[in-house]
Amino acid sequence: MKVRQSQNNIPRNVIILALGITVLLGVFRLILFLVLVWVAALAFIIIYQYKLPTTTAANFVCLECATVHQQTHCPKCGSNLKKFYSRSNSYGI
Repeated sequence: MKVRQSQNNIPRNVIILALGITVLLGVFRLILFLVLVWVAALAFIIIYQYKLPTTTAANFVCLECATVHQQTHCPKCGSNLKKFYSRSNSYGI
């Protein structure tokens, strides 16, 4: 079975970039800038998450790779194992 490529994962890319900058600034002991990089990265991720379009359809999360989707099988790994996903109540994950 061919594994499909997932879509661009912007929050993951921001974290990787912030980690690289952290290592670079850590070498020169620029702690204030290091903290500012993480504050900016987390703020960007929070803003990005809230600007994503929300859907009213049922969402599922894959139990194999933790991908949230609406299909009968996971678009990332193809697994059929899933659990109901809800942000608004205590049911699901």
